[in-house]
Amino acid sequence: MIEEMAKEHPEMPRALRLTLRYDKTLQRITGRAEEPMFMGEGGVFVYLLQNVFMAYPEMERRYPPGTIGFTINGTPPKPHSPLFDGDTVFFSVAH
Repeated sequence: MIEEMAKEHPEMPRALRLTLRYDKTLQRITGRAEEPMFMGEGGVFVYLLQNVFMAYPEMERRYPPGTIGFTINGTPPKPHSPLFDGDTVFFSVAH
């Protein structure tokens, strides 16, 4: 369906498919070990993080800044790190 829409509207940004993975602690909030996420081409990490916190507000409430770690394909991101199709973003609680 996304590919069909892209053909009909070539001016639309290309969709990126990301994989979000959560450690065992965060799985208690998300109810899953991993899930797909779709965003438009040009998306950056801070936008993804905002969307995850909107989907799981308990995560943001329970863990103050600095207690959740993140990697994109194994590398810690900066707030404006770009995201690319196929990226895997891992979320973990620092112990």
